Amino acid sequence: MTDIPTRPQPYLITLNPDHVSPLSRRGITLATIAEELDRASDRQSVGSGDSPAAPRVRRLGVRGQDPHTLAVTLDSRGISALKSQYGDALLIEPDIELDLFDSGPASGLQRVASGNFFALGSSKLVLSITVADPDGAAVPLAEVRADGTAPVSSDKDVTNARGRAEVTLYGETPTSLRALQVKPSAGFWGRLVKRPDLSGVSKRNGKYHLTLTVTPILSEGHDETDIWGYRAMALHNANDEEHEGRAPVRIAIIDSGISPTHETLSPTGGEDFTDRDDPEAWREDLSGHGTHVAGTCGADFNGRGICGAAGPGAGMHGLSVFPGGRTSSIIAALDWCIDKQIDVANMSLGGPTPTKALEDAVARAAAAGVFMVAAAGNSAGPVMYPAAFEKVVAVAAMGETDSFPSDSPHANHRGAHQSGRFFSAEFTCFGPEIDVAAPGVAVISTVPSEDDAGYAAWDGTSMASPYVAGFAARLLTARPSLRDMARGAERVAALRDALFDTCTDLGLPRDVQGRGMPIWPAAAPSPGGDDTATILDRLKRISKELEREIG
Repeated sequence: MTDIPTRPQPYLITLNPDHVSPLSRRGITLATIAEELDRASDRQSVGSGDSPAAPRVRRLGVRGQDPHTLAVTLDSRGISALKSQYGDALLIEPDIELDLFDSGPASGLQRVASGNFFALGSSKLVLSITVADPDGAAVPLAEVRADGTAPVSSDKDVTNARGRAEVTLYGETPTSLRALQVKPSAGFWGRLVKRPDLSGVSKRNGKYHLTLTVTPILSEGHDETDIWGYRAMALHNANDEEHEGRAPVRIAIIDSGISPTHETLSPTGGEDFTDRDDPEAWREDLSGHGTHVAGTCGADFNGRGICGAAGPGAGMHGLSVFPGGRTSSIIAALDWCIDKQIDVANMSLGGPTPTKALEDAVARAAAAGVFMVAAAGNSAGPVMYPAAFEKVVAVAAMGETDSFPSDSPHANHRGAHQSGRFFSAEFTCFGPEIDVAAPGVAVISTVPSEDDAGYAAWDGTSMASPYVAGFAARLLTARPSLRDMARGAERVAALRDALFDTCTDLGLPRDVQGRGMPIWPAAAPSPGGDDTATILDRLKRISKELEREIG
């Protein structure tokens, strides 16, 4: 019997800058190494005989320039052969798989079997659940999850066109049911019912039949300031009319793509960096993640949806690196940003392990004038990469009390630190690398939907990062002194300083808020009196004036 073989591993190959080549040896270039690997691939068949598997080579570099990195798929024998031939002249690092940082609905939308495999022969608790809106209409495509007392006792399903889902827990009873949770795919707040009481629930054919009602996330006639993150960062203070006629700031959303048909999204272009062999595949967002991020960053308010932090007319580009995102995907996307002269790049993704190849890619992009913002991560541990790199603005997630229903799953994300109405998210990564904090709990934004008007509330540092990227893009639009600077490291540094100068201390620990939250400066008090953002901005100005006088 033949077992299933394992696939060769993906690696990143760069030149070691510390390597000293003998004078008698001609200089090594990645171009020549790539040619050698191509020739080896032509001679070999994958997995044939005792020879190494045929390498698959992808050259990474800015268009028109020699490659700075090779993304190569090799087995262990192929790697050994390279090391034997070139020694320490090459840096060979794993091409690491990356994660998107969010806790939105499951992207697969398929039935998942019960997790308690140890009690399949025992009694079972079956729940037939209907999810409905306040008028009793069915809510399809909502993820329903039930959790029992046993550590691995859980089941989840997705509601059908009639709003019905069925979950089965083995080895559980009506009194041991720990929680029921609903996460609608769009349009409604989630529900979390702890210790649900089934004593009054109808039971037919061995199943408990119950209904869970969910409420809409957007009310009729709302405006931008009803979106708590937009309001908290005082983005309504921005006077966009002053800057009409200027070319839009170019923003790259390096993510899972953008749904271009959504009613509030108008991406100006993009590129796909996955293995789908279709440069236009960025228009098909398979997880919804990139579309949600894009809306927070640059949606145009149409009276029904939301307004992105960048304000109206942002020039967004969708760079899809998922599904299957790896370090090489980000490197290729950043090369594209350099070539297309992108101003601001958002990366709501990352991994726990740094690579020299990615650090070099970030340095090249910053030197070329690309301002990079990245999500810190959702593991409640050290800051992930690329956010942890010095030249990237690392964003942590925070929330606001009363910005979501108390019985929604968002309530689970209150962290240990709270100051006034703001709290750190329990999932956010933390550490000295954190630069700023932004709304990342119960963030309402755009998602793909059949009617092209879907909105959903998600949690994650993925949701916080585009608030900061959009804020930075809006600063570029509003301040000609920044926008008109020559593209390069100096403009990136000046924009970074300008962003940090708008930050207000939230009273949370430095490791979870960095310099605080960016708040748009208010030109004048709001008509209804001074709001919190206006007061804080005024206090900051007074504080700076006092510092200058004392100095």
